[in-house]
Amino acid sequence: MLLRSWFLALAASLLLAGGSLAEQPPGNFPSKAPVSGPDLSKLLRKATDGDSAAQFLLGRAYETGIGAPQDYREAARWYLQAANRGRPEAQNNLGSLYVRGLGVPADYQRASSWFLRAAVQHYPPAEFNLGLLYSQGMGVHQDDAEALRWYRDSAKRGYAVAQNNLGLIYSQGKGVPRDCGQAFQWFHKSAKQGLPAAEYNLGFMYESGCGTEANPRGAAKWYQKAAEQGIPEAENNLGYLYLQGKGVEASNAQAAHWFAKAAEQDLHTAQANLGVMYLQGNGVPRDTDTAYMWLVLAGNAGKRMLSRMHAPLATLAVAHHLASRWQAQHRALSALPTDEAASILR
Repeated sequence: MLLRSWFLALAASLLLAGGSLAEQPPGNFPSKAPVSGPDLSKLLRKATDGDSAAQFLLGRAYETGIGAPQDYREAARWYLQAANRGRPEAQNNLGSLYVRGLGVPADYQRASSWFLRAAVQHYPPAEFNLGLLYSQGMGVHQDDAEALRWYRDSAKRGYAVAQNNLGLIYSQGKGVPRDCGQAFQWFHKSAKQGLPAAEYNLGFMYESGCGTEANPRGAAKWYQKAAEQGIPEAENNLGYLYLQGKGVEASNAQAAHWFAKAAEQDLHTAQANLGVMYLQGNGVPRDTDTAYMWLVLAGNAGKRMLSRMHAPLATLAVAHHLASRWQAQHRALSALPTDEAASILR
């Protein structure tokens, strides 16, 4: 019996939960366009003369390292000048630096203060970030009602991550009566903007029939969209739909393909599913060593399966060796440096 991934994904969380805060892309400059040469000099002149837009853009250039050497202290310095002149995107990004402790000491209270200054100006990313702080109780007292308030304000202004998290609150009934209809509507709004977590959540709603009629084709459509953006839970559930022929044409090869993608991202349910596929030779060549390796990696789910199989000790020894080697390689890849700016939700 293959395992499912049955939880709703949070779009973004504070750093302790492995996510990041929402930040504003760099103003009039496209987010990938470098600010260099005369542009940087021009910005510096304007910023020095007190132009708050230029101060924000200069801070953003220093934060991202696009168009200027990456320097978080300089980023914080220029954000502060723009923030003191009331620019909400600078207030928001300065708050984000305080949360992450980049260029300034980590200070959640100061972060919440800057987010609030931007949020009362109806700036959606700051409203969302303030909602995150209230939901986690970081720098403010934990307060589900306040989190809901700020998420709702941001969501009504079309901010996709807030729409997704608002949908999650309604789906769980956290601080509000559980309402699948409201959850479905907010997930749909967010997914239509291409947010991967919302695409996955919408697929779940279609599959489970929560807030809408059960629709396997709709589930497969949205799982596919999220899976193509690398959401492992969507990859796993799409693989299951291919295995069962629900909403898509049945295909063991496609099922194994998507289980493998999720398994490589260390999703235990997918690792267990892939192990079963290798054990049975469904969609992949039958390979007992590889099957047991994935079942070992799958943690408790895999252990329960292995305990019923009575595998020979020698076979399990090989599986544990392969699993250790996979984990070592996986840790090495995870340790590679990444572009800090690439993880920021925009």
